[in-house]
Amino acid sequence: MIPQRSGDTYVYKCPNCGYEERSGRGGGYKLSGKPSTGGRVKTTSVVSEGRGAGRSQEEIEQEKEEFYEIFLDLLSEEESGGEET
Repeated sequence: MIPQRSGDTYVYKCPNCGYEERSGRGGGYKLSGKPSTGGRVKTTSVVSEGRGAGRSQEEIEQEKEEFYEIFLDLLSEEESGGEET
């Protein structure tokens, strides 16, 4: 339930179904309890490594050129109706 202001009063509204419940207090709210992680939090030591950090600029440019050539070939095939001679 998410607290929302409705005129001069506060209501708690469910974001899934839209159910609303009027707040018993004149405003404000208090969160209690701790969120459970459910064992889904994992820590790794590879967080800061950049993607493709081991490749040189020349290798990256070569891959871009190859990709562009493949793209142009596929585009020409599509424009010709897929007929290749």
